[in-house]
Amino acid sequence: MSTVELNPRESRHARERNPDLPPNHPVNALSPWRKFAALVALSFSGFLGQFTAAIILVAFPPMAADLKASIGDIANSVGFVLLGIAVGPLFWNPLSRTLGRRPVYLLGSLLFLPCCIWQALSKDYITFAISRVFAGLSIAFSQTVPPSTIADIFPPAVIGQKMSMYVVAIITAPAAAPFFCGLIVRSSWRNLFWFLLGLGGLQLALFFFFVPETQWIEGEDDTHTPATDKDIEHHETRVANGGRVGVAFYPWKRPGEFMRICLGPVSMLRYFVILVPSFYYGFAFSWIVGITVVTPQTLGAPPYAFAIIPLGCSFLAYGVGGLLGFWFGGLVGDKTVDYLARKQGTRQPEQRLWATLPVMPFMFVAMLIIGISLQKQLHWIGLLIGGALYFFTISIITGLIQTYVLECYLPQGMDSMAVFNFFRMLWGFAIPFFVWNWGVQHGWLACYITQGALTAGLGILLSLFLIWKGRGIRAAQHMPIWE
Repeated sequence: MSTVELNPRESRHARERNPDLPPNHPVNALSPWRKFAALVALSFSGFLGQFTAAIILVAFPPMAADLKASIGDIANSVGFVLLGIAVGPLFWNPLSRTLGRRPVYLLGSLLFLPCCIWQALSKDYITFAISRVFAGLSIAFSQTVPPSTIADIFPPAVIGQKMSMYVVAIITAPAAAPFFCGLIVRSSWRNLFWFLLGLGGLQLALFFFFVPETQWIEGEDDTHTPATDKDIEHHETRVANGGRVGVAFYPWKRPGEFMRICLGPVSMLRYFVILVPSFYYGFAFSWIVGITVVTPQTLGAPPYAFAIIPLGCSFLAYGVGGLLGFWFGGLVGDKTVDYLARKQGTRQPEQRLWATLPVMPFMFVAMLIIGISLQKQLHWIGLLIGGALYFFTISIITGLIQTYVLECYLPQGMDSMAVFNFFRMLWGFAIPFFVWNWGVQHGWLACYITQGALTAGLGILLSLFLIWKGRGIRAAQHMPIWE
């Protein structure tokens, strides 16, 4: 019997479908272009969340003078946005699991707009700091809900690749924001937030036009045994359409159940394979916050003395590293899983972690380059090369670890992402308060070599341990086991 060969476009379309799911499931119901448009909107939202925190990175001096605060205080306000992003999912995630994903995207995007105006019109540091926290709270959904939507519309075979596009948007935002900041801040630092307001409006438009509701509600079990041809036809229809997309329930009608959902992220803390990788990743991610805080204060001062626009442009090197990591991480992660699944006869989340092992040592190398460059006051290109290399590695690691945490408990993926996001943002919030003083007081080489050794060493040990025992731990803790 001859087989029908699919052209590359049809093959990609088939790979993004799942014959085991009903035809009306978002994985099968949405066309490739609708999925791509949704992925672009979700990635832009993730980008905007981090962009909001980093938009002020080369505007510290004029902001400090205008708001009557120190440069250190302004640098700390980067962390205030991250604090809001850390806490916000406790509100947004339960709503997205009850009312659906789309209402959260629209409401959060709408609330973000007045926060931009608040930041632009702030007259003193306290007012500005509070506005930054609320900006983080309003856009916090962008860091936890989109991964669940991605899991809603793509099958497991391509989730890692699709997640990488979202991840690289998050990783490159801190590098892209200073470039725009350098171009805008020369007129007035307040224009940064009017620009942010425009981006917030674009986010709202993208969600409104391109992101449908994707929350899948399973249908009731059909326990009736079909007896006639008509019953069989009805039974097959029920099976084919065994669920729907939309609202699960209204929180005000079932407050007790809604409260249990609100506490869902807390319940996920008991799972080792979610708690420990999330804690480690937050630690690793936080150093890119440190790099973006240290870079403008270093290159803007002697002996480098960069002007504002060149200073903003220097961050583009980090963006290039993040983009290269996006391509490498998504491709290698999925290829690694596909290869090991064929070889071992089963697909397991831990297979993805093999791809982290060759990457981890380069995290140490990147930090070593940064430390030597700053300690010896070498040419500024050394700092940018080291920073770009770290952005490259963290972009890869983010996609791999985030997808691992998500796949370990897909039915509660949003709660897993809330834990993942909480530690990422909490570490990011803390770093600006001490990383500059650490380098100044103890030496930049000691500062960065310590960061690199801990990040690479702990990462390798954790990946090896989870590859060895991860599946057994999931089974012992009664988590879903992939067969």
